[in-house]
Amino acid sequence: MTRPALPLSFAQERMWFVDAAAPGNPTYNVPLFFRSRDRIDVLALSRALGAVVLRHEPLRTVFRLDGGRPAQNVLDPLPIAVETVDLGGVPDAESVAREAALARGRAPFDLAEGPLLRCTVWQAVPGGDAVLLTVHHIAVDGWSLAPLFDDLALAYTAELAGAPATFPELPTTYAEFAVRERSAEAEPELRRATGTRVAELLELPPGLALAGRAPGAASPEGTRPGRQYTRTVPRSVHAHVADLARSLRVTPYVVLGAAVQTVLHRWSGRSDFLLGTMTANRLHPDLEELVGFFVNTVPLRCRVDAAGSFADLCAAARREAFRSLTHQRIPYDRLTAAVTRARGAGQRALVDIGFVYQNTSAPRTAGGRWSAPAVLPTGTAKFDLLLILEETPDGLSVTVEYDTDRYPPETAAAVADGLADVLAHAVKDPTVPLAELPALPGEPAPGALPPLPGLPPLAAPGPAAGAADGAPALTAPQARAADLFAAALSDRAGAGPAAAELAPGADFFALGGHSLLAVTMLAEAKRRHGLTVSPRDFLPDPTVAGLAALLAAAEADAEARAGNAPGTGAAGPDGAPAVAAPVADDESHPASPVQQRFWFLDRLPSLRSAYLIPTVVEYAGPVDREALRAAVDLVLARHPALRSLFHLDRRKRQVHYTTAGTPAVCGLGDAVDWSAARLRGHLSGLCWTPVDLARESPARAEVIGLGAERTLLVLVVHHIVADGWSRDLLLAEIATSYRALRAGDEPELPVPVHPATVAAADPGAGADASGARAAAVLLEHLRGAPNDIALPHDWPRGELQTTDAGLCAVRLDPGVAARLRAVTTDELGCTLFMTAAALLAVALARGSGQRDFLFAFPWAGREAAASTEAVGMFVNTLVLRVDLRDDPTWRELLARVRDSSTVSYRHAQVPLDTLAAELHPDRDLSRPSLTPVYLSAQTGVPAPPPLDGAATGHYRPLDPLYLKYELELVATESADHEVELAASYATDLFAASTVGDLLAEVAAAAGDLAADPASHPLIRRTP
Repeated sequence: MTRPALPLSFAQERMWFVDAAAPGNPTYNVPLFFRSRDRIDVLALSRALGAVVLRHEPLRTVFRLDGGRPAQNVLDPLPIAVETVDLGGVPDAESVAREAALARGRAPFDLAEGPLLRCTVWQAVPGGDAVLLTVHHIAVDGWSLAPLFDDLALAYTAELAGAPATFPELPTTYAEFAVRERSAEAEPELRRATGTRVAELLELPPGLALAGRAPGAASPEGTRPGRQYTRTVPRSVHAHVADLARSLRVTPYVVLGAAVQTVLHRWSGRSDFLLGTMTANRLHPDLEELVGFFVNTVPLRCRVDAAGSFADLCAAARREAFRSLTHQRIPYDRLTAAVTRARGAGQRALVDIGFVYQNTSAPRTAGGRWSAPAVLPTGTAKFDLLLILEETPDGLSVTVEYDTDRYPPETAAAVADGLADVLAHAVKDPTVPLAELPALPGEPAPGALPPLPGLPPLAAPGPAAGAADGAPALTAPQARAADLFAAALSDRAGAGPAAAELAPGADFFALGGHSLLAVTMLAEAKRRHGLTVSPRDFLPDPTVAGLAALLAAAEADAEARAGNAPGTGAAGPDGAPAVAAPVADDESHPASPVQQRFWFLDRLPSLRSAYLIPTVVEYAGPVDREALRAAVDLVLARHPALRSLFHLDRRKRQVHYTTAGTPAVCGLGDAVDWSAARLRGHLSGLCWTPVDLARESPARAEVIGLGAERTLLVLVVHHIVADGWSRDLLLAEIATSYRALRAGDEPELPVPVHPATVAAADPGAGADASGARAAAVLLEHLRGAPNDIALPHDWPRGELQTTDAGLCAVRLDPGVAARLRAVTTDELGCTLFMTAAALLAVALARGSGQRDFLFAFPWAGREAAASTEAVGMFVNTLVLRVDLRDDPTWRELLARVRDSSTVSYRHAQVPLDTLAAELHPDRDLSRPSLTPVYLSAQTGVPAPPPLDGAATGHYRPLDPLYLKYELELVATESADHEVELAASYATDLFAASTVGDLLAEVAAAAGDLAADPASHPLIRRTP
């Protein structure tokens, strides 16, 4: 029994017409060849295939004319016959099986009668049985291979166990997708978009021919004879493509696409041309698990400026890709037909050269029984030239499929080799102008390029116009460090010093940097140059010369390691694995020391709310709240850390976690009619209700409407799985996803990083001998300082620490702030954090007589290369000693604080609990261990990323407020160098006026320091 005939999707329709033009041609056969570790149970495989065909309708669909138009008919499932060939005793059985697979993979399909899937097993092959699963492209695409083989592996394993497979229900069917797509065909918006896109495409001359192309007319559709040339990009290059993409704020697709454009520009002499790129076209999450043919070809306009750098081309390519992909719903055949009509020329393809980047998830292999499937060549070509770049376990594979009637093998090989060369130069230095790149392998001389009327001849590469002669004060290694300084400082404020303006002694912090920005800069060094520099090593000498020396040492170390282990290819430049092993959600991982401490603190009811990180963003302007909710859901589901569930192994007294929990789902509410009190109560519940870490998602979110022009986003994550850096990553991804979803696109987001992967790669992690030495040094430095501070409490401490908080702030006089910066940063090389620590210690000493202080402060803890894109809890709490004994001058005190900070930075891997156990063994629950004061500093007033140009946001103050320490001071320097001191304080211990008086004393100390840094003693304020 068959269902009523249904319309074809646009993608299916294109396949049907190709087959109708040349019936049975193998161009769109998909032969999938894999090997089995064990002997294949043919009956179990046949039944498993039957279960998969039952689950996925396109595999049992046929295509026939209905009323003169092609239609799809979904058939009832039938048993799947598996052809079996016994090669026992056959010489060279492995080669025989592969040659037979190549031939069977090219056998024609009958789309009207089916079946569209067939299977052959060759048994008794040395090394394991061989299997060929051939499907017509009208039923599958590249994305489909993961669900197809995942389901086949599950069904086959179940059949071997004697039980039929059970699958979760699919949310929709391919036929339903096709009906929805067709219903949108008449939408005025789609018609307008098609007209706009056609007008843009008509601006370019048709065709793209490379040097070496044979003359003559193009082959008819579907009958192109073809061959393939394949090579692998060296690991040393491929390992840095993702790093380069992150440094340029683009995706790997953009970097690879820019490299392709560079090669095509060199080989065609064209600076403005079209390249066909394939999009998954699965714009709704319900489509992700379906097997079917969804892919659409999107013409991408490429504009290559040879005078610009590769980084410039990536930026342009990103903009153009985003703009072009907004049109990905327009069927490629509709564009082709419309452009052909407008030109009045004969039918021809819009694009001659295609580009595919395959980075879909790898299919399962039945518990390791099977090898990953390989797509065999069919002896045909889909374009004049098609570049297929694929992420494989062996690295980045580059395949050039070419029409043998159009190009010789030498051209295909040279294009692939040239692509590898461009990538090698790009990851080494993306700032070099394209015109200065060396000639690529086999690159034709300008005279050999195809004639292009109206275009100037291709000039020989030469120096870019306006190139500088060099920064004579800097050596080459120092110039590299200066580039990193300039990039980081420009990122912070949108403007900053040029690299050529920096002297070897230029201080990162004197130029406006801060510790978190330093971590970001060193991550950039890893991305650009493959060199790992620890922030702990950088901060003691944060100058251009200091960073240059560290980079040179890291480079020498990497070369030495490479020389000791030639050809292994198993490790990156920092010794870490080049490709991290995948992490399963149900795998158990030990909690970090910080997570262990947070888990135990969560057992105390009075502290549970304090270890949440709530964020309330208020957006002004129109917001598509459904799109915002969808964006939040997408981001919350992406990150493994936000699915964490924690449990205590009581025997080992160790907390563990898995990431097998259910992702949080964002709520959507309308509070336009609510009173202020009701809204406050609702936000309070969202922000501060404790989380059951063993059973609940450690994240929650809600979008709340306050009217047409006001929208709240509430995002709450538990500190055990996230930190401030994570919060910023999440908000940035939400904004990116919102814009993409509004445009009907798939968001371009980095691959999520599992926190366990980062922990495994963190050079500071673990309790090894170096960790024990670091702890010993740090304990010796801190020993003798009081583990409490005589704070000006208005009320005594109770038996249990409380966390209810108030907030008080003071802004320094602008003249004082300017003088303070000149003295502390420019003259003494102290950061805002160091200065704030000295000022707070002096203010407390003036009120109490205490002369030796310990302050807690945060350390980003993101030293592993992968950590910059990871959501997780990586922060460690460090301890700073500020010693005012012996009546130092301001200069002497600041030097002590700078030295003490250096000791803390160098030994930042030592957990706070290790210090507390040694220095504060008799601690109780009335206050935090070691110190009741927490101090931090930041440059720039934090602001959430805007959703789009019409909806910008600001952080809304939290009400009520909770804190972890008794007093938490944040020093903030704004872009115009104003300085604000904000103190959160425990309301059960302090009156607001008392904290105001303390901040006034800190401000007075700042005035004293600015007026006379040599003043002595500090405890008595100078007149």
